[in-house]
Amino acid sequence: MKHILDSDFRYRPSFDTDVKKTFEKIRRQQIHAKEQQQAKDRQAKAHPESQVRVLKLDQLKKASTS
Repeated sequence: MKHILDSDFRYRPSFDTDVKKTFEKIRRQQIHAKEQQQAKDRQAKAHPESQVRVLKLDQLKKASTS
């Protein structure tokens, strides 16, 4: 997200904002992120030995008691 002090930031007044385009952009970003996660999950399933699982101490305690 661009910060107002960022040199690339350009102010756009509300009357110049197309809300439909904004929501379409967000939807595309979400779809892209979901596709990336699915690809990552498929790769992890294809190579399970390369997947490293790190547990927090509390999770480790719960896992060992059950």
